[in-house]
Amino acid sequence: MSKLVFRLLILFAGMCVANAVFAGTTQLTLSTLNTNISKGIGDIVSIMQDIALVAGIGFVFASFFKFHQHKMNPTQVPLSHGITLLVIGAALAVFPHLLSTASQGVFGQSIAKAGSTGIKSVVVS
Repeated sequence: MSKLVFRLLILFAGMCVANAVFAGTTQLTLSTLNTNISKGIGDIVSIMQDIALVAGIGFVFASFFKFHQHKMNPTQVPLSHGITLLVIGAALAVFPHLLSTASQGVFGQSIAKAGSTGIKSVVVS
C-alpha cells in the first residue's frame, strides 16, 4: 500500500512540476507567432548567405585545382570541369549580393532585404 501511495505522490509531484514549467505568462497569439517566425527567418537568410559565400569561394579554389590538373594531364581532366566549377563558384559568391537587388526588382523599392521586415511586408500586403 505504501508503494502505491509513494508512486501516486511522485506522479502528482511530476504533474505539478510539469504544469509549472509549461505554464506561460502570456498566451500565444498569431501576431507573436508571426514575430517569432520572422526573427527566425532573418537569421536563416543570413546563415544561408554566409554558406553560399563560403561554398562559392570553395568552388573557385576547386576550379583552380582542376585547371592545374588539366594543364598537367589534358587527356584525363577536361577543361570543362574547371570552367563549370568556376561558374558555379562565381554564382554562389555573388548570390548574397544579388538577393537584395532581386527582391527589390520583384517586389519594388519599398521592400528591404529579405528578413523580418521584408517578409512581413510581403505577407501582410
